[in-house]
Amino acid sequence: MYICLCKAVTDHDIEASVLAGAQSLSQVQKQLAVSTGCGRCESAAQLVVDQTLAKAASGQFNGSGLNITELNSADLAALVYAA
Repeated sequence: MYICLCKAVTDHDIEASVLAGAQSLSQVQKQLAVSTGCGRCESAAQLVVDQTLAKAASGQFNGSGLNITELNSADLAALVYAA
């Protein structure tokens, strides 16, 4: 799923960045420029980073992408609006 349309960044791109060693959204932003355009996707991008770090730490990473059920309604609306 596209998280950042401004920079064409998907949840899988963010996951790959985290699995390659990024430990924070700011580190992912340095690699992918996610959420550096309009900024509406920042919460969703942070959630992907958090979910990926948690999955990797637990040893249960399955590459499933963003779990949108954890987004609040405003963040979900921002993703839908961007699409």
